[in-house]
Amino acid sequence: MSDQELSATRLRVAAVCMVGVAVGASILPFCAVGAALGPMMLEFGWDADQVSLSYALMMWAGALSIWPIGILVDRYGARPVAVTGAVAIGLVSLLLPLVSRFWQLCPLLALLGAGGSCGLAYSRVVASLFGGRRGAAMGLFAAEGSALGLILPVVLGRMVTDTGWRGAFAATGAVVLVLAPLLYFGLANRWGRSSQAAGPAASTEGMTGAQIVRDRAFWIIVAAGLATGAMGGGVLASFGAAIAQKGFGQTVMFRAAPVTLIASLAGAVCSGVLLDITRSPRVAALAYLTTALAYLVWALVTPSFGGEPALIVGLALGAFAFTAQFPLVGYFFSRYFGLRSFATAYGLQSFIQAVVVALAGPAIGAVVALLGSYNLVFEAGIAAQILASLLYLLLPAYRYPAVGEADDDEPARVRS
Repeated sequence: MSDQELSATRLRVAAVCMVGVAVGASILPFCAVGAALGPMMLEFGWDADQVSLSYALMMWAGALSIWPIGILVDRYGARPVAVTGAVAIGLVSLLLPLVSRFWQLCPLLALLGAGGSCGLAYSRVVASLFGGRRGAAMGLFAAEGSALGLILPVVLGRMVTDTGWRGAFAATGAVVLVLAPLLYFGLANRWGRSSQAAGPAASTEGMTGAQIVRDRAFWIIVAAGLATGAMGGGVLASFGAAIAQKGFGQTVMFRAAPVTLIASLAGAVCSGVLLDITRSPRVAALAYLTTALAYLVWALVTPSFGGEPALIVGLALGAFAFTAQFPLVGYFFSRYFGLRSFATAYGLQSFIQAVVVALAGPAIGAVVALLGSYNLVFEAGIAAQILASLLYLLLPAYRYPAVGEADDDEPARVRS
């Protein structure tokens, strides 16, 4: 196959992965559920505790399933896992309009959460597609996810208003199922297979899962993610209340929305490009220190000190720095541990972080309620980001090359 044909094939597979991220991962179903739960609560007379429980079950199902899903991706390949997850999302979405009892809703949302975690398979494919441009590719996919996370809630909220929650779920399920064949055939190539897709003896260059969990670099990356993720979850959960306590109205968030959207897209892309240019994990330290600066702006700004312009600048800076962190973990895992057990390691890290973030949010909220000040959250956020930056300074040089790796990241048995 010529270099031109290889490049065209990579772009086609990348396009299929972008479709998969949009409809076959967690973003679309989670946004649909978020838009529909309110109308469902009103129609069936459920209370807020029941609605919160159902949503929590979906999130916990996604968190608990992502590590086993990563193992499946490495053993059987990205395509079967990605397509299975998409079909599950589509079928569950079509079943949700039939719900009339709360006990029916809970297992369906749990299945939806688990199906959404199958989106991890696309990260495995993207990590294999581009060698020297792997960071930029991961940054572009992170930017897509960020944009969808901001746009889809608005679109689905309007759909629920126009067609009702049943119509929104039915449309979501139909779209996913219609596009599932595209995912199946679009990933049917060597990049759609994973390290052990041709059998247990076939493996790409890299460490085994057991070797990874005994490696110091893995736990440094995990620790940095926990420090920043736990505080980030607490900040996101209480940010609206925090700026309200400072005296800002909620309308400032709407005025800042276009700026923060552009900043979030730029953050993910810039981070990915810098990963390719610098060939150094120190990019992570820069991203975390930028996030610390955003926390500092949020802690200091008031209506009389900086006012809304400073707050909007802080929001844009935070959006830029927050999404700049998205490509980091996947890129570093591919460079420190190779692609052999990439999805397993990524799934384990995601599982640990999801559990800690889920527990940290309520804990941080309780501390704020006790002390009566949200500035403590911002100050702790600054400390967490600085700690993460220092942790990344402890990482050694990369172990696996990026340039040309996409051409040789599958053994001959798999390529044939």
